[in-house]
Amino acid sequence: MKNSKKFSLKIYFQLNYLFRFVRSNEKCRISNFMLSKEEIFKEDAILAGQKLFQQFGFHKTTMEDIANEMGRAKSTLYYYYKSKEEVFDAVVHSEMRNMRMYVKDEVEQHTSMIDKVNTYIMEFYKEVTNKVNLYRIIKKELMSEPIAQKYFSLLIDYEKEYMIKILQEGYDSGEYKLFGKDDIRWEAEMFLAALFGIVQYSVERDSVFNETNLQKITNTILPNIF
Repeated sequence: MKNSKKFSLKIYFQLNYLFRFVRSNEKCRISNFMLSKEEIFKEDAILAGQKLFQQFGFHKTTMEDIANEMGRAKSTLYYYYKSKEEVFDAVVHSEMRNMRMYVKDEVEQHTSMIDKVNTYIMEFYKEVTNKVNLYRIIKKELMSEPIAQKYFSLLIDYEKEYMIKILQEGYDSGEYKLFGKDDIRWEAEMFLAALFGIVQYSVERDSVFNETNLQKITNTILPNIF
């Protein structure tokens, strides 16, 4: 039964990893692709860490808890991750990649820049607020303010290039007119900083997500920004 569980888990992570790999590189050759044991183990650790961190918080979760959730020896977990801080870091990076993939899929269904930016706001907000426990760990529970700030800065840097791409496409099509081409980078950063501020305020105030109200605000502001 235990071997069957490991075999099923292995197949799950291979298919999950392959799915993400194919979507990020449509020209890859599937026949030459093989997921290593190390990659499978790390995916397993991320999944276990994600569940435990959100359920019990950072401080109450131990490396032993993560190893038990995986059904693996603690010594093996320590071979790949030296501390639970490293596991948490991997969880955050995984969440950012998954969120980007989902939001991008929704955004790319539209053609106009305004529609893309509008969809980005709505879907990004929903995704982050759906992961409210992970956010609170970073903001309130995780060690010190500089470390929390590191993750927020990382998120802005991670999302900035995609927002720049959206604005650049709008500029090339003639839709982006209010600012010049040289302004795209800083405007993208300011836009994301404002959006993250809204998300932060909503989470810290325990606000219930109201898509209708956010959409009204977005419809009012976006035409005046872009």
